[in-house]
Amino acid sequence: MKILIFNWRDLKHSWVGGGEIFIFETAKRLVGAGHEVTVFCAEDVEKQLPHEEMYDGIRVIRKGSRFTVYSWALWHYLTCFRGKFDCIIDVENGIPFFTPLYVTEPKVNLVYHVHDRQFFYELGFPLNYVGFYIERILYPLIYRRTTLVTISETTRDELIRIGFPKKQIRVIYCGLGNLDKVPIHQKKYVHPTLLYLGRIKAYKRIQLLVEMFPKILAHIPDVKLVIAGWGTEASIVSDLVMKSKYRKRIKLVGPVSEFEKNTLLSKAWLFINPSIGEGWSISVIEANLYGTPAVAFRVPGLSESIRHGKTGFLASSTDQLVEYIVLVLTDARLRETLGRQAKVWAQRYKWEDTARHMANALENVKENHA
Repeated sequence: MKILIFNWRDLKHSWVGGGEIFIFETAKRLVGAGHEVTVFCAEDVEKQLPHEEMYDGIRVIRKGSRFTVYSWALWHYLTCFRGKFDCIIDVENGIPFFTPLYVTEPKVNLVYHVHDRQFFYELGFPLNYVGFYIERILYPLIYRRTTLVTISETTRDELIRIGFPKKQIRVIYCGLGNLDKVPIHQKKYVHPTLLYLGRIKAYKRIQLLVEMFPKILAHIPDVKLVIAGWGTEASIVSDLVMKSKYRKRIKLVGPVSEFEKNTLLSKAWLFINPSIGEGWSISVIEANLYGTPAVAFRVPGLSESIRHGKTGFLASSTDQLVEYIVLVLTDARLRETLGRQAKVWAQRYKWEDTARHMANALENVKENHA
């Protein structure tokens, strides 16, 4: 098949996240299976990347900004892409590409999670309300006859809640890399270490993590917090940490390489994600692969990637989250048990399975379209 993917960013973008990992890990394996894949996405003004290039066998075309990429996608489809592809993947990242309005080829809409109140964390007035009502009203209306693919059952339930029928939605889970090539596990840090690793965005609530850190210190005086990653809220978090009297206990790492990421995940005692909601959370599963358990709030996505009491804990409040963190960091036997179970849990997820299920979904859509 010749597959066209409309996506917000690519793997080389400054603000790359889990969504880009999903797209490109899947696309790379689709190419390996004999398919041709083209990704159309936004440019990165800071890096000034070429408008077109090939990597991992994937043709990448960049045009437009965070917001104008949608109009450029329409223009390129009408002038360059129409009739040249067998299937199209339209990735919804808060705002979809609205392909049912102009694309005639078979298509699927890939949804990581329903953004809902995330719009009010990330955007100011009036864009927050525009995004919210597009997702709540226009999105279900325009995509009412389009097959949806999502990455967790909790996101599927959220899609049903905003108006999509269950039969229209297919769940395809994220994977992990080649498990035989995972770097050698590092010894855990000497001191109890809590790790956040991922994009630093408002809805991820890293500020909340910094603010509740003194409560953890009150129980564990030698605890350390490591924050790795980058994003639009990085300067705010950095300022908050520098003004804290506990700043020597908090380490800001910034963007990390793949090796650095794996080292941090391996050496940390406990992984934390204080987000208001995720599609799934690849970083949790990656931490689990190294025997590092995770804690988070009981929210969509995370309530599925973390098995409560088995691979980590899910909290219903900030105080309860602190309780679980203290429990895991102070109970070595519990931590080791959670770590063993987490490693087994993580090994279930492979990108090869993700790509195979995606190819099947595209084939089904193609057959039904004919």
